[in-house]
Amino acid sequence: MKIMLWILGILMSVCGVLLAATPLMTFWETNYFFIVLLIVYGFGAILRGISKKAFDSSFFFGILSLVAGLAILFVPGLKFMTSTTIIYMLAIWFLLQGAVALTMGLRGKKKGDETTKWLGNVVMAILCFILGVYSLFHPVALAFSVGMLIGIYFIVSGVNLVLLGFQIEKKAE
Repeated sequence: MKIMLWILGILMSVCGVLLAATPLMTFWETNYFFIVLLIVYGFGAILRGISKKAFDSSFFFGILSLVAGLAILFVPGLKFMTSTTIIYMLAIWFLLQGAVALTMGLRGKKKGDETTKWLGNVVMAILCFILGVYSLFHPVALAFSVGMLIGIYFIVSGVNLVLLGFQIEKKAE
């Protein structure tokens, strides 16, 4: 078991270094994860509808998800459009998150919360607004940072697996 954890951890760390070294390519290829999610969800919803003989909105949304996943996979240009859409959705998400944090901060001030509590939300809102606006005008920077974060995640996960392998070894003794 410990050797398998070490091997998997080392492989994940090496993959993480490769992913972090090519962050834009990493981001563009994360579309395959989205495509797989659409296809698997589509198949699941269709099979559930057929097995329960319930051809409701979930069944038809499953068909739509399956068709969308296959279209993105096989139609040239849709993968690029999906990546671009995801980038802009993230930028808008940052702006919405900033609005929520600002609302929470202002409510906290109005309720009389501690200064550090409501002020933290206001600072977070400002940072989210800056990040959202910057991402809208510089989408490649957002794609670069997302790709880099994916690589870092793989490196950290790989190191954790190697360390877990060492912990299993110590507990066995």
